[in-house]
Amino acid sequence: MTETPPRRPVARMHVESRECSPQLLERLIGATYFPERLLGPAIVNTVCREGGHLLYVTAPPMLDADRQVDYYLGLLSGGGRAAEDSGDLAGEGSASRPGEDCGGRPGEGSRDRPGGPSDARERIRIVTLDDASSRWLSEKVLDPAGAEAASVRDALREFATDRRRAGADVRLSYFEPSRPLELLARDLGVPGTQPSSAHIPLGTKHASRRLFAAAGVPVPAGGELCHGPAELAAAVADLVRAGRRKVVLKLDSTAYGGGLGNALLELDDSLLSVTDDSLEKLVWDALPHASLVDGRITWDDFVALMKESGAIAEEMIEGAPLHSPSFQGRLTDAGDAVAVSTHDQVLGTGGQSYTGCSFPARDDYRQAVVDCGLRVGKALLDLGVDAGDYGVDFLAVRSGSAWRLLGCEVNLRATATKHPFTMAAGLLGTDPTPDGRFVVDGTEYVYEASDGIMDRRYEGLRPAQLIDAVTASPLGFDPARGTGVVLHLMSPVTRYGKFGALCVGRDRAEAAGLMSRLRELVGGLQPERTPAPPD
Repeated sequence: MTETPPRRPVARMHVESRECSPQLLERLIGATYFPERLLGPAIVNTVCREGGHLLYVTAPPMLDADRQVDYYLGLLSGGGRAAEDSGDLAGEGSASRPGEDCGGRPGEGSRDRPGGPSDARERIRIVTLDDASSRWLSEKVLDPAGAEAASVRDALREFATDRRRAGADVRLSYFEPSRPLELLARDLGVPGTQPSSAHIPLGTKHASRRLFAAAGVPVPAGGELCHGPAELAAAVADLVRAGRRKVVLKLDSTAYGGGLGNALLELDDSLLSVTDDSLEKLVWDALPHASLVDGRITWDDFVALMKESGAIAEEMIEGAPLHSPSFQGRLTDAGDAVAVSTHDQVLGTGGQSYTGCSFPARDDYRQAVVDCGLRVGKALLDLGVDAGDYGVDFLAVRSGSAWRLLGCEVNLRATATKHPFTMAAGLLGTDPTPDGRFVVDGTEYVYEASDGIMDRRYEGLRPAQLIDAVTASPLGFDPARGTGVVLHLMSPVTRYGKFGALCVGRDRAEAAGLMSRLRELVGGLQPERTPAPPD
């Protein structure tokens, strides 16, 4: 019998730079802390599940960093909830202290996992830069004039060299592709985790419509790329002639994610009866009154951005019910497109901006979402995209007794659903079933997640307070039952009153109840200090 060769140890370096428009980053509340989002999943998966080494870069420094690290290390051993509720999880009548043992429960047998590494904390290194500006994290790390940046690069290089010598599979993880991060990975002699930045133009709104067409996925009615108000007015007029009076105007730029480059235009019913050339003039007059999803830009700003990147006009899809499912896929080194997960997105601002998600997407259309997502992946492979994460957003509209899917957007990067999904998979110790669900020992698990749990009452709280409150309550994650609340993106709470959470339940009602009770719990906490004024 041929022996299976030992699996290589893993080592991961994370520079989770969110590389959208710097101006947009300035307007997204707490966005400078976005690179923290994958810290918890990285600790649970790389360190606890895989027994590997982790180097994680943040800027600015995390608040209560040691407490956050120990919190994540304790999740699988019962450190994520009150000790009196989890005293039997360590096997000796008391829970392990956070950081001492990575433990594991409901799905621990479904993945190879080193048994209880007591040195887990020593295999984690957090490297920080004292820079709270809205610059991309990659710019901060690669700043040629910064002494701190040089120190971070030295730490990355030393980590990569040491782990390679130890025989580890070393990779540089980043949220979305960029030329600077690719050069950094090449300098470190390690592969990156995302598609080549040369393919970024394939993720624009107009290119997405072409990808959907190539994949045979229907899209909302819409026009060609426009670079000025006159062209845009003509495109909208064509939609009005086809009977549409509600339109979404979308900047054709990958720099404006989450729907923040959109504007909503609702035209008067009387325009539907205009048949002559005056219609374009009437639309032209109406355009400046479009409702911009990003309230901090004006119509003049939108026009200036349109001249740079272009914009498209699409019919606004309405209906009751109307859902926004999303597909997450990956292009493998073997040249395949594989399904990773599906979610139903929670959208705000007129259904245009992402605020959270629930897993998995509804049974009614989940398989259709997977099928269409894989077809888009095949179209990407045909265009030469050969590695990395990709995401596909859809609209699901009720059509009689069935659902009709329409392609909305393609993202050639990780998406905001990645960190809750990888955290849930790591905590449960399992991968999704072929039909896209988490099932452990016959029990199904679902979750809700949000990066935007925000309230002025939360301002001035510390991450350590959030951790203490959740772990001392019945809400904290219980590895024996596989359910509960897991916090993330905690640093923004002090200044902005904002944090994130994953709520895992055995049905949607339980997951939603956990999210609601978490908001109530945090709303009753008292700040330790007066918060600094917003930027």
